[in-house]
Amino acid sequence: MNIKPAESNIRVMFQSAFYKIPRFQRPYSWDSGNIEEFWTDVLDGPSTGYFIGSMVFYKKGTETFVVDGQQRLTTLTIFLAALRDTLKDIGADSLAKGIQNVIQRKDINDNVDRYVLLTETSYPYFQDQIQNYDEPELDDEPSPEETGMLDAYNFAKGKFADAVANIKAKSSSARQKATQKKLQELRDKLLSLQVITISLDTEEEAYIIFETLNTRGKDLAVEDLLKNHLTRLLPQKSAEVDATRKRWANVVREIAESNANLEMSNYVHHFWLSREDYTPKNTLFKRIKTKVKAANAKQFLLDFEEGVLVYRQIFEPDAFTWSNEMKPVARSLKALLTFRVKQPAPLVFSLLRAHYGSEITLKQLKAALHAIEAFHFQHTAIASLSSSGGISMMYAAAARELFTEANEQKRAKHLQVFRQKLCERIPDPKTFAAQFQELQVSASDTKHRPLIRYILEKIDEHLRGDKVVDYDKMTIEHLAPQNPAGTKPADKVDFSNIGNLIFVSSELNGKLKNSSFTSKKKLLEQNGIPMDDVLAGATSWGQSEIESRAKALAKLASSHIWKP
Repeated sequence: MNIKPAESNIRVMFQSAFYKIPRFQRPYSWDSGNIEEFWTDVLDGPSTGYFIGSMVFYKKGTETFVVDGQQRLTTLTIFLAALRDTLKDIGADSLAKGIQNVIQRKDINDNVDRYVLLTETSYPYFQDQIQNYDEPELDDEPSPEETGMLDAYNFAKGKFADAVANIKAKSSSARQKATQKKLQELRDKLLSLQVITISLDTEEEAYIIFETLNTRGKDLAVEDLLKNHLTRLLPQKSAEVDATRKRWANVVREIAESNANLEMSNYVHHFWLSREDYTPKNTLFKRIKTKVKAANAKQFLLDFEEGVLVYRQIFEPDAFTWSNEMKPVARSLKALLTFRVKQPAPLVFSLLRAHYGSEITLKQLKAALHAIEAFHFQHTAIASLSSSGGISMMYAAAARELFTEANEQKRAKHLQVFRQKLCERIPDPKTFAAQFQELQVSASDTKHRPLIRYILEKIDEHLRGDKVVDYDKMTIEHLAPQNPAGTKPADKVDFSNIGNLIFVSSELNGKLKNSSFTSKKKLLEQNGIPMDDVLAGATSWGQSEIESRAKALAKLASSHIWKP
C-alpha cells in the first residue's frame, strides 16, 4: 500500500481540489457535543494554525474522495457558511463573497462554479441550505442527517453573533470596523487550521483504511463498516445507477421512519442472528467479513433490504395492516413489546420470514410465537427472572436452524425441539404464582397497567372460547369498589389486586360504577361477561375472595392459557 503524507492547511486544501464523499461513507453524524468540542478546539484558543489531525483521500480520475475527515470537512464548511452569513448580516458583503469563494469556486477544467465539498446523502439540502450564497430555493423537510447539519449551522451562527455582540466601540463606524476585524480573525483561524493529508493510490486501499480508522468524536459503528464492506464488494456499474447505495438508503429510510426508535446497529445484529451463529455485537463485523464475500454479497444485500419491513413488524405491529388470519400473530408481537423483551427478535424475524416464504405454515408460526409469548410472560413479565446469554444463544441457534434447513419435516422437528427447550426453562409454579398474585394496578400505581390489560384480555378470551370481542373497547373494572354506594370503603381490601379486576366494555363500566357486588354480578351475567369459577360461585366479595381468585387465576394462567 502506497501512502503519501503531506503537511497542509484548510485554505490550501479548499483551493487545491474538489472533495467528494464516497458512496461507502456514513451520513453526517456529529451531535452537539462533537460540534461544541470542535469549536472550542479550533476557534476559542488564542493562536492560529491549530492541528486538527490527519485526513485520508484517494483519487479516481479528476475526483478526490474523502476516506477519513468527512465529519471535520463538513463541519468546517458549515462554520464557513455561518461566518459568511454573519458578514452578510452586518453589511460586509465583499468579505462574505470572499468566504463564498472558498466554499464555491470555478473548476479550472470547465470554468463552471462548483462547491468544493460535495455530499450526496444530503443532496440537495447541503448545497441549497448551507453552501448556497443566496436564499434557499427549496423548502424540503430536513432528514435526520440534515437536521444535524442545521443544528451545527445554528450553533456556529449563534457563536459568531455572540462575538459580534461583545464588540465595544465608541461610534458605529468604529464598531463596524472592529466587528469586521474580529470576524476576519475567526475566518483566518479556520483557514489556517493545520492538517496532515494522506493520499492513497486506489479505491481498494480506501476501503481497507476506512475499516481501520475512526473519525474524530464518533467511532465507526457496525452499520458503517457493513456499508463499506458491501460497497467494496458491489462496485458501481455506471455513473447513473448505484444500486448498492440505493438499496442501503432504502433500509436506512425504513429504520428512520419507524416510530419504535429502531437503531440500525440493532437491525444489523438481529438480521445476522436470524440466519447465522450467535455473535456478540462487538465482534459482529469480523464475523460478517468472514461470511459475506463477493459471491454472496448481492444476495445478502437483497435479503437485508427485503428484511427491514419484516423487522419493523416485530417492533411496531400496529403500523401494519394484518389479515384476520394473521391477527393472532400481531397480538403475540404486541405481547412481546408489552413484556419489553428483545432477545426473541432473531427467531421471530426468522419465523416471519419463513412463513412469508411459504417455508412454514401459519399454524406453525402461531404455535411458535405463542410458545415464545407464553415463556416470556411467565419467565420475564411475571417471575422477573433475568435472561442469560444462554437464552440469546438458544434463540439465535433456533433462528439459524430454521433459516438453513431445506427439509420441511426437519423444520417442523426443529420448532418442536425449540418449544420443548422453552418448557424446560419455565419458572416453577410456586415462583410464578407468588409473583402473579402480587400484581396490581390503581390510579396511583399504573406501572403494570399494560400488563394487567394484557392478562385480563387473555383470561377473558380463554373463558369466552370462540366468541370474538373488540378488546380495544374494553376497560378494567374493580369488583370490590373503593367507594361502594351508601357505605364506607371496606377495611383491609386490596382493591388494586389482580384478583379484584375484570375486563368489561366501557359502556358496562359506566353502569357498574360503585354498585354492590350482588348488583355488579347480576349486570355481568346479563351482559354475557364470562366468569371464572371463583367469581361464578361467590355470593359476597371481600379480601378472602380476592385472594382466592388471584390464586385461581395464577393456576389457570400457568396450566392452560400461557403454556408453551
